[in-house]
Amino acid sequence: MKRLFLLSLLLLPGLAVGAADAGKLAFDKACAGCHTVTPQGKDKGKRAMKAARPIPTERRGRGTDLGPLIPKRTPEQLRTWIAKPNQVKPKTTCDTRLLPADDRDLVLNYLAHSIHAPAPTREELLRQQLKQDLATRQAQKQRKANDPSRRSPRKK
Repeated sequence: MKRLFLLSLLLLPGLAVGAADAGKLAFDKACAGCHTVTPQGKDKGKRAMKAARPIPTERRGRGTDLGPLIPKRTPEQLRTWIAKPNQVKPKTTCDTRLLPADDRDLVLNYLAHSIHAPAPTREELLRQQLKQDLATRQAQKQRKANDPSRRSPRKK
């Protein structure tokens, strides 16, 4: 019994990745022709506001970026939109009729997880730490060079 439990714990991360991949496939099948999803950072600057507007299709090839819009909606509102977008907004060109009910939940989960920026890789963290250390060393050297008590008296 313990072995079965341990085995199931080992397989859980793999199942989670499989569900995320299935959600991305469902999104690509039903939504990616017109929409993009960009991860949203913590900044609420001009870029985030600009991304909320539809991007002309001749310039980008895609329609509305869903990244800034998703946090403004409840899961129930998103579920309703994915199930029947024409009931929410009658003149929409969004069509999800061919999307099975199981795939709707996968798309909803994918959208909920994809708006968060991915965690930095170990290499990125090390690179950031190295930059920080170099900046600290340069600041220390600069302070030492500008410190009047450390200067040698000038010969006249």
